[in-house]
Amino acid sequence: MAKSSVLSNEELYEKISASINIKKENFVILICAIFIASIGLNMNSQPILIGAMLISPLMAPVQGLGLGLGVFDSRLTIQALRLLVLEALFAIVTAMLYFWFSPLTYASSEILARTEPTIWDALIAILGGTAGMIGARQKEANNIVPGVAIATALMPPLCVMGYGIYTQAWSIFLGAGYLFLVNVAFIMITTFIVVRVLHLNFRMQVDTTKQRRRHYMMIGAAVLIAIPSFISAGTLIQTEMSQQRAKRFVAEAMADYYILNQNIDGKRHQLTLDLLGTKPAGAELEDLAKKLSDYHLEDYQLVINQVANNETVNMQDIDRYIDQKLQNQNAAKVVTNQAESASLTETLSEIKRQLFLDYATQVIKVKTDRLTTNKIETGQIIVTIASDVTKEQQEQIQATLDKLIANSDYAIKSVIKKGK
Repeated sequence: MAKSSVLSNEELYEKISASINIKKENFVILICAIFIASIGLNMNSQPILIGAMLISPLMAPVQGLGLGLGVFDSRLTIQALRLLVLEALFAIVTAMLYFWFSPLTYASSEILARTEPTIWDALIAILGGTAGMIGARQKEANNIVPGVAIATALMPPLCVMGYGIYTQAWSIFLGAGYLFLVNVAFIMITTFIVVRVLHLNFRMQVDTTKQRRRHYMMIGAAVLIAIPSFISAGTLIQTEMSQQRAKRFVAEAMADYYILNQNIDGKRHQLTLDLLGTKPAGAELEDLAKKLSDYHLEDYQLVINQVANNETVNMQDIDRYIDQKLQNQNAAKVVTNQAESASLTETLSEIKRQLFLDYATQVIKVKTDRLTTNKIETGQIIVTIASDVTKEQQEQIQATLDKLIANSDYAIKSVIKKGK
C-alpha cells in the first residue's frame, strides 16, 4: 500500500506546534530578514524585498495562533501570540535603528505602497492562508509555503512601521501597522477555518455554545478589521479613475506643452502639473481650467509649476530634468540615429522634447501635426515663444529647429510665433 504524502491531523498539529518554539536560530534568520527587507525598502528594490519575505519566520506563529484557536489549545495560542508579538516588536525596533543609520531617508514607492491596505490585501491573505495550510500538510518539501510568504508579505510592513517611527511619519506607521494586522488576522482566521474543516481534535472538552461563541468571535473580528480596507479600496478606485482622467486631460488638452510630471490630490481636489517651458497664464490658463469639466474633473483646481525656475518642484523631478538634459545634449545626433526606425510621430515628439529642454524659459508650447499631401506624409511644427524673447534668441531657436528637421527623414514645415 502506497504511503500517503499528506500528514495526518495529529502530525500536522505536532509540525506547527514544533515550529513556534523560541529558538536562537530563528532570531538570527529574523534579523537577516529585517535587514534585507529594510535595505529593499531603502533602495526601492522589489527583488530584495522578495528575498526577505522568503526567509522570514513570521508565518509560523501566525499559523500556530490559528491552530491554537481552532483546537481550543490555550497553551499553544498563548505561545504563538507571545512569539508573534516578540518577533514583530523586534522587527520594528531593528528596522527603526537601520533607518536611523541609513543615509537614505526618503519615502520610496515600496514604502508608500505598504501604507494603504485595501480589501484586496485581505483577499490575498485569505488565499495565502489557505494555500499555506495546504502546503503545511505536505510531507515533502514544496514551493507553496515560500509562495505564500511572498504573497502575504508579513515582514515589509513591520519595517515600514520602523521607518514611520524614525521619521515620525505617523500616517505611514499606522498604515503599515494596519496592513500587518490585516495579513495576520486573515491568515489566522483562514487557518482556523481549515483546522475546523479538517476536524482536528479539540485539546479540551468544548460544548456547542463555546464553539459557536468562538465562531462568532472570528466572524466579528474579520468584519471589524475588513471595514477600513473596504473604505480604502473605494478611495483607491476613485483615485485611479481620477488619475486616468488627468492623464487624458494632459494628453489631449495639453498636448502642445511638455509635461514633466503630474500629480492628482484627491483630498485637496488639486491637479498639479510640472512643465518645461513658459507656463500658460491669463485667458489661456482660464481656458485650460474650464476644460477640466470635459474630463469629469470640474471639482479640481489646476496648478501649473514651471520646472525651469520654480523652487516648489521636488528634487526627484529636478534630477529627472537634469538627466534628460544630459542625455540629450546632442539633439541632432539623437534624431539622426533614430531616423531610420522612427515614425513621423516619434520624430515630431523628439523635436518637441528637445526644444523644451533647450529653451525651457522661452518656449511656451509646441504644436505638432501630421499632414498628408498627394499621399506623401509630412509634418508641421508650430512653436509659440514668450513675448519677451529677443530677435537673436528667436533666431537661435529657429536655427536649432531647422537643424533638427534637417537631420530627420521627413519633410517638416516649421513656424515660430510669439505668444500674447
